Amino acid sequence: MRFIRPQRLLAATFAVGVGLAVSSVAQARELIYASAIPARHPTHVIGTDPYFAAITAATNGSITFKSYPGGTLAGPKSVLNAIKNGTADMGLLADIYTPNDLPVSTLVSDLAVLGRDARVMTGAINQTLLVECAACKKDYLGHKVLPLASYSLTPYHFMCTPPGISDLADVKGKKIRGTGSMGQLVAALGGTPVNITSSEIYEALQRGQADCALGPTPWLKSYSLWDMVRAVTTSSVGTYHGTNFLNIRTDTWKKLSAKEKKAFTDALPHATRMIAEAYEKDDAAIQTEAESKGVKWVKTAPSLEEAIAKFRESDIKRVIATAESRGVKDAEPIVKAFIASVEEWTKIVDQIGPGVWTTDAQWDKYEQALKTHVFDKVKYP
Repeated sequence: MRFIRPQRLLAATFAVGVGLAVSSVAQARELIYASAIPARHPTHVIGTDPYFAAITAATNGSITFKSYPGGTLAGPKSVLNAIKNGTADMGLLADIYTPNDLPVSTLVSDLAVLGRDARVMTGAINQTLLVECAACKKDYLGHKVLPLASYSLTPYHFMCTPPGISDLADVKGKKIRGTGSMGQLVAALGGTPVNITSSEIYEALQRGQADCALGPTPWLKSYSLWDMVRAVTTSSVGTYHGTNFLNIRTDTWKKLSAKEKKAFTDALPHATRMIAEAYEKDDAAIQTEAESKGVKWVKTAPSLEEAIAKFRESDIKRVIATAESRGVKDAEPIVKAFIASVEEWTKIVDQIGPGVWTTDAQWDKYEQALKTHVFDKVKYP
């Protein structure tokens, strides 16, 4: 029997330990996430940052993340291509900026004026995009992108520099930031739509290139619009529900282990719920803060209310025709299915509790509904 000296045994043990450590480090992967919205935006602070931390913890550090917010890696119109070509592994996509690349997805988000409640629209858009609309998901897969989760912004309002908007006559001649369906609404009301990204609104208002912006109340803070905005209409005009905040490159997804994929999918309902909850709570809190900065909420006159309602009734046909012009087949059934999802989620939200939710228990039920009705039913490649 050969005798192994203690020194050699210790050296061998040390070598094995180093080898295992090197192997562990080699297997760890840092995924790059690209976003055009600011780092302080709630989507990052409340949504993606904690989501990434949860995955890193669940995978014992085999997956880490590096975020490039504020368009530092890719702007809103180039994130899709950045994921596709491998510049980024993941990213936030707003389909309205790439309608010709994502025509079916944009068809659904273009139904903006249907939105009255962000909780409803968040549930409906995820159910449609991830579970029910194969053509929607095919849009993304064709660009080597796997969509994971989306959210809806809270209802849009006219947010204006002085003197602001109250009735229909006030809209005429005003330069108003509005994209997609919101831009069509502006034109129908007699205004001039300004098609710019959300991150460009501040400068446009500052330079007089826009008089107003159509957007949710939290934008007053996240984009510092309250520096210029002095009047916000009380009535909402719809929602934008095409912010797909978690998307991953299909090649990156395929390289993940089963445990790592599970970490990604298990954390989706909570991340989606947290963004929805943050937006709802921010609406009230930011209104109070904005009022202290001199922003006033102006009651919407019946003439403007009626004009918006009339547009809401007629816009579905336009959305379908626009989608068909971009090559979407069977657009009408997709629209009907989405409307059905909106009706389903309206009932789900009402059953949890009407009006503003004030308890964690209500939001916990909402998270469970997202899990049960959407994320548990998703089929991943």
